[in-house]
Amino acid sequence: MVLLAACVVILGVAVVGGGGRSRRETYRRAVEVASVTSGRGEGTVPLRLGGTRWLSARYAGVLVAVPTLLALWATLGAADGRGSGTSAVLAEAGAVIVERPIVKIENEVAEGSSPRAAATADYTVLLPSPTGRDGVPATFEAYTNRRQGVGSELYVAYVPERPELGAIGDDRRQDVERQLAGRAVEVGDAWGIGGLWALVTLALLAGWWKINSMRRPARTVGPDWEALRVTVTGAGEHTDAPPPGSAAAADERKRKENTRRLKGLVLDGRGREIPFHSQMASEPAGDALSGAHGWLLWSPRQRRGRDVLAELVGDDGWQLPGAVPVQVAEQVAEAGLTVPAHPDPERRVRTLDLGAGWLVTASVPVVAGWAVALGCLAALLFVPDGGAWRPWTVAVGLLAPIVGHIMRGMASGGGGDQAG
Repeated sequence: MVLLAACVVILGVAVVGGGGRSRRETYRRAVEVASVTSGRGEGTVPLRLGGTRWLSARYAGVLVAVPTLLALWATLGAADGRGSGTSAVLAEAGAVIVERPIVKIENEVAEGSSPRAAATADYTVLLPSPTGRDGVPATFEAYTNRRQGVGSELYVAYVPERPELGAIGDDRRQDVERQLAGRAVEVGDAWGIGGLWALVTLALLAGWWKINSMRRPARTVGPDWEALRVTVTGAGEHTDAPPPGSAAAADERKRKENTRRLKGLVLDGRGREIPFHSQMASEPAGDALSGAHGWLLWSPRQRRGRDVLAELVGDDGWQLPGAVPVQVAEQVAEAGLTVPAHPDPERRVRTLDLGAGWLVTASVPVVAGWAVALGCLAALLFVPDGGAWRPWTVAVGLLAPIVGHIMRGMASGGGGDQAG
């Protein structure tokens, strides 16, 4: 909760200090920051190209943080918020669990009119007296899976030698055992949520590790590298279909399954249009880099899936990691458009981090959405109730930030500003 509150405060400060900027503005600013040799004419090919350790770590962090946040909300929704000191005292004193009939019901709140509806109420039972005289009344709150009546039996935990310590109860024995053990979530629910979190997180990380075009170490340009002078002409979409006669194009169904539509920059290399995709929103990136001149560099041996890892090095001194479809790279090389790379050991470039300015894109709807999420989280943590409102509160807490980001995207006036 402290981390979420800190995020809301940081976003609020960003908005007050000039937030709400469009992705196009932040991309242009990123290009200015990375342009270490602006205005010096045609640049040479650098010998060393920077890696994407920080960019990859940030992206992987998002892939872990999002499922973790969802798992946290699911855990809070499944948690019993009625924890009190009574269960701890009873557990320490050696409580036992028995079935006792209900003698009084007060403050009942049912989740429907059906007798089978779940309900929350204050139940009173009579505990056996250690002296053998009249029973000792004990009242506790419980959330039961169906409405109870006077005479119905509940599982009750109490200390036979000290009934004055009170009692806790429920219509399910495992719930009473859970409260005595000090757990807010049942073991089965915890394992289910944890297992689903692990599967989703590992699947996302494995998919990213296998196909993400950004992940790469720092590299040295060697004699086998291809180099092509290019100009950024804007943004567009490229259809990457498998070549005829290949196994991926054996029939119409396979051909469709293996056809990709890649959004990215459009480069002009000696009269040929070359698609270049990276971790970015293509339209704002095309707007920020349109007209830029530089080198497109790649090593034919360094591939990932159906892409060859490529670097777009601007004459202004920035380096944008990305990828080019293997078919396109091979066709460009076969056409003789590339030249041997002659790296200059003195040339220095700086990685162009187009996503660095994400914080200043925050707006009032985004902050409001996260503030609502913070309020929902506070209610789930501090309101001692296990009623049906908890799942609804979880849903509101999850949807409010999403709605805020959608409203920011709509206000920015273009789908291209929403990604990257």
